[in-house]
Amino acid sequence: MQFQRIWVQQCRATRSIKRRFGVKSALDYLVGEKLLNFAAAAEQHSEFAAELPRFQAAVWKVFNPYELAGYLTSLKPSTRKKLQNLLYVNCGSRSRWSS
Repeated sequence: MQFQRIWVQQCRATRSIKRRFGVKSALDYLVGEKLLNFAAAAEQHSEFAAELPRFQAAVWKVFNPYELAGYLTSLKPSTRKKLQNLLYVNCGSRSRWSS
């Protein structure tokens, strides 16, 4: 199985979802569903773990920092914490996109 093809196709689909259904739907799909599932699989399978950093970086190319921050603040605390760790977001003091 080509693990890169999985997340690349998902990122492509997300761009269409974003145009047709809006940012929230696209974030729910890619970040709230696909990234979380991929990360869970990465805990069990080294093939997924090897691709996870590239998938994480691709998420940052699909969404801008403000879209990601807004989405994270709308989530339940347990899910928010998981995604903050996956996306390397520190919503406490200074965040990745602060200057």
